[in-house]
Amino acid sequence: MINQGIKVFVTVVDKKSFTQAAELLHMTQPAVSSYIKKLEEELGVTLIDRSGRTIKLNPAGEIYYYYAKEMLSINERMQHLIQDLQNESRGPINIGASYTYGEYILPKKIAKLLNKHPAISPEVSISNSTSIIKMVKSHDLDIGIIEDEERATDKDLNITRLLKDRLYIIGNQNMPDDLNKQALEKATWIIREEGSGTRSYQNHLFASLDIHPKTITLSSTQAVKSSVANGIGLTLLSSHTIEEELKVGSLKIINKESTELNRYFHLLTPDVKFHSKSTRTLLELLNEDSIETHYFTS
Repeated sequence: MINQGIKVFVTVVDKKSFTQAAELLHMTQPAVSSYIKKLEEELGVTLIDRSGRTIKLNPAGEIYYYYAKEMLSINERMQHLIQDLQNESRGPINIGASYTYGEYILPKKIAKLLNKHPAISPEVSISNSTSIIKMVKSHDLDIGIIEDEERATDKDLNITRLLKDRLYIIGNQNMPDDLNKQALEKATWIIREEGSGTRSYQNHLFASLDIHPKTITLSSTQAVKSSVANGIGLTLLSSHTIEEELKVGSLKIINKESTELNRYFHLLTPDVKFHSKSTRTLLELLNEDSIETHYFTS
């Protein structure tokens, strides 16, 4: 079990206050101070700079805090996994997905998961591919799904192809069905931010067409679609993101036969020995229609 002094120290640092830490831990302030003092005596160094009014860690404190947080996280995960062996699939599962998959495909998967396993509590983070990879590597996510194939090569992660995706040039309803190179270069393009999987494919498209158009950067697929629908310019989007707009006619595919790009969504899991039953349950569901079967490393 984790030493109580570690929990007290981390709480003091997180709350930046001995008083607030004491309230949260249901302890007296002198008791909290005593734990910190005893911890420093055991280590033979001070951890907190007490010269000012605010909690400030010295270099030794920074090191101790970093690893103390990691110890608490590992301890919590260990207890959860042990309890997990005795129970049905239940409890939290941290899922991270890049925007296209997270906003347009993942909700259907979660609905199916909860229909079969209502005791599972999904916690979803939607971000770009770079951020999702970082969170899976730091074990902040149990499962990550990204759309950038160039970034799906990290040796510290277990990575498999999940689903094929098609991207098209998209314009509004007033655009011609086909545009030549000159028109494509003259148009304003709505692009995603750096780190986005879609952004990397937009760069590939510009290179393949040998064009250097004016661009506007937006960090939301919905904002990109709205901008294009209002006639600001063109964009490159996944077919999964424009199904409704194609039905109502607010958006259309441009140069459909000549500029389709293919990519894959990738499934990531951290390189750890044990996974919760909730995580394993979600993986089984994703494997039902995935291109490659994803196995946990051990």
